Amino acid sequence: MLEKMQVYFITDSKFGKHEELAEKALKGGVRTIQLREKRKSARKIYETAKRLRALTYDYDALFIVNDRVDIAIAAYADGVHVGQNDLPAYAIRDFFDGIVGVSAHTVDEAKRAEMYADYLGVGPVFRTATKEDAKTPIGIGGLEEIVKNTKLPVIAIGGINETNAIDVLKCGVAGIAVVSAIAGKGDVTEAARTLLRIYKLLLSLPGTCPNNILSPR
Repeated sequence: MLEKMQVYFITDSKFGKHEELAEKALKGGVRTIQLREKRKSARKIYETAKRLRALTYDYDALFIVNDRVDIAIAAYADGVHVGQNDLPAYAIRDFFDGIVGVSAHTVDEAKRAEMYADYLGVGPVFRTATKEDAKTPIGIGGLEEIVKNTKLPVIAIGGINETNAIDVLKCGVAGIAVVSAIAGKGDVTEAARTLLRIYKLLLSLPGTCPNNILSPR
C-alpha cells in the first residue's frame, strides 16, 4: 500500500474533469488517486467514482474516496479517507474492510486514530487555497511532532509543491498528498513526474529514508 502512496493525488473538479486529471497523473507515475467532490449529488459522485475505479485498475493504482464510505463501497474503491467531523474510523471498521485513512491536525487526533486507521493524512502543513475549510497550518515543526508520536504512516498534505517537498519528506513522512501541485500545472503528467523524482532523490541520499515508509500497520 505505502509504496503506491509516495505521491498521493487528490482530484478536484475546480481544475478540470476528475477522470482527465487522474489519467494524466497516472501517466506521470502516481499510483494513488483520491476522489474529492463536495459540490455534486451522490449519484454524480458515484458515476465519477466508477469511472475512476476502472481507470485506476488499468494502472494498478489505489483508489480512495474522500468522506463517502457508501460511495467507496458501491464503487469498489480500495479505501476511504475521512476527516475529524466525518463518520469515525472505528464505526467504519464495523462494515468496511478496505483501507481507512484519517485526517489529523494534532498529536491527540493522530493517537485516537491509531487503533482503527491504516494511515494518517496530516496537515495542512502550509497554507492552501484548495480546501475551503482548511485549518491553521501546522508547519514543518507540527508535522515532525506528529510523525514522531504516531505508529501510523503519515501522508503530509496542504500547500506542498516541488519547492518545499524535500523539507516535508525529510520529516519522515510516508508520502505527500497534493492537489494544485499537480492539477494546477500546465503539464499535469510532468508535474506528477517531478514530484516522484523528488521523492526518489531523497531515498537515494545516504542515511535518509522516511522512517515509516517500510513499516505498514
